[in-house]
Amino acid sequence: MNTFNSLRLSGLRPWRLGGITALLLALLLVLAACCGHLAAAQSVKGAVTFSAQWQVHLQQDGKGSDSRGAQWLVLLGGLGGQEGVATAQDQVSWPAQGNGAYRIDSTLTPRGALAVLLRRLHWVRGAGGEVRDGSPELLSARNQRGDSPATLMQIEHGRMQVTTAGQAASAPTESMATTQPAPPGLTDPLTLSWGYLQRPLPTRAFTVPLLINDKVQTAHITPQRTALKWQGQEVACTLLDAHSEQSSATLRIWLRQSDGLPLQVELGMGDRYGLDVVQTLAAVPDGLPAARVQH
Repeated sequence: MNTFNSLRLSGLRPWRLGGITALLLALLLVLAACCGHLAAAQSVKGAVTFSAQWQVHLQQDGKGSDSRGAQWLVLLGGLGGQEGVATAQDQVSWPAQGNGAYRIDSTLTPRGALAVLLRRLHWVRGAGGEVRDGSPELLSARNQRGDSPATLMQIEHGRMQVTTAGQAASAPTESMATTQPAPPGLTDPLTLSWGYLQRPLPTRAFTVPLLINDKVQTAHITPQRTALKWQGQEVACTLLDAHSEQSSATLRIWLRQSDGLPLQVELGMGDRYGLDVVQTLAAVPDGLPAARVQH
């Protein structure tokens, strides 16, 4: 029995089949359009997630008190060649629109044979919190270098608690000693680096409490309009130059003028070695243009 006869026996004529097919296609198109609209709405209400890749180099400024140690570290850094002594990856989750939760997880990994020689350079960090009124508010942080235990920071009900991963819970009297009022406006290097995405960049000097490892320092930050040579081109940037009276370590962040994207982050290791750990963004992260923070 051919197809035409089978259709006749089922009570359906060819023209009716064509009409039903057209109707089904129309319904599918409407459904797809609705699903697409819902998916777009969900992406707007949710978080934009992306991954940023960095190349890491060591640079010596010649001002360190331990010049031999610095030269040895620079020599090791030179072994990394053009690609650097290490690579870093930031996993960023940021509110797609307006306010919401954010999360940044960063891992710096020595390259090749240097992974054994520079184990202490292996660095795992994390920061999380809420974007409120367009500004990120730090609520938790994690920091771990090499094989050392991670330090964890949590802010709850206006109090900041710092603990060491793997330690047994302290007695109530000891536990109280590990907490302190959370400084208003507390931030950290990760949040400071990524927190200006699609936001107006600062133009005047400001002071902010900055969490470095498990210590809060008062950082004085001076913004400067400058240009950074990135991927062979001069890019207009705002440089955030941070210094603290409590430490000789420094933090410098180059933010692209057009969108606040961090192109380079320089961590000064202090007066002893006179060395800087310089992270340079390898490429613009995929998915970044979708991030929008209300001004």
